Amino acid sequence: MSAYLLFAQDKQVPFPDNWEKLNLVEEGEITKGNPLYAIVPGLHRTYLNDVAYEHFKKYIKDYKAGKEAPSFPEGSLIVFVNFEDKKGQKPRLILVMRKDKGYNQAGGWGWEGFKADRSRIAREPDKDCANCHYKGAKDWDGAFFTHYKE
Repeated sequence: MSAYLLFAQDKQVPFPDNWEKLNLVEEGEITKGNPLYAIVPGLHRTYLNDVAYEHFKKYIKDYKAGKEAPSFPEGSLIVFVNFEDKKGQKPRLILVMRKDKGYNQAGGWGWEGFKADRSRIAREPDKDCANCHYKGAKDWDGAFFTHYKE
């Protein structure tokens, strides 16, 4: 059995309509020298729906203190937007994590990447996305908030 079959998600993650209206929790810039620069260079913002945001607010201090924070609850949505411009007006990539029972093979998350025109960019989302999110990085239930500042 291939590794992909072990992690195949059962359904596709939909494009996050109205992502701009979600709770903005983080903004930063990925510069040369950062391993993510080849994938998501420049300005990015991270947005959470209300379910994920309430959990985030409750446990972010524990996570930042190095304590193990509980997994995000069912219904959580995390949207990472990478922009072409420095003002954050022209999205380049919209990367999505959606916690739902239909995605139970990848930590309970569904993974997807979209271009600004809504076309999908991940061929095998669990393999292309989740493998890195759960591999070696200091993550919180597969999500990266190590650079978050209050």
